Amino acid sequence: MVKDERQKGFTLLELMFTITVAAIILSFGVPGFLSLIDNNRAVTHTNDLVTALNLARSEATRRSTRVLLCSSANGSTCSGSDDWSTGWVARTQGGELLRSWPERSGGAGVLEGDVSQVEFLARGSVTAGTVLRVRLPECTGNQGRDVAINGAGRISVTRVGC
Repeated sequence: MVKDERQKGFTLLELMFTITVAAIILSFGVPGFLSLIDNNRAVTHTNDLVTALNLARSEATRRSTRVLLCSSANGSTCSGSDDWSTGWVARTQGGELLRSWPERSGGAGVLEGDVSQVEFLARGSVTAGTVLRVRLPECTGNQGRDVAINGAGRISVTRVGC
């Protein structure tokens, strides 16, 4: 009886060809995937901010009192900074902490505005309309977001270029 002595496995040429094809596929796929991750992060930051603004507005009307949403570095008091990347808190006029949001991933300047606080009055309007901006460090295309609050307290989100 003659045994079949052939070995099973890959030749060096087959292995090199497979690695080359995999490298080409990854070179096209990875940048698109990273862009998708950055876009999702911008959407998450924006949604967290809109949720906070809606909570502050609804609590102001529900409690018939002023509610302040402000940037916060420690999660309990207002920092007075226009860099909202450090987090923010919702507080009643009497000083009761309603909720806090943690620091944003991406570092300083990811979320900023022209103001350090947004104050909702008892009827849901704001003392001054403003725009808060979400821009990631590696922002490309229209991954930026502008969150606008008009004088009536209405919140709108716009996609903008970086």
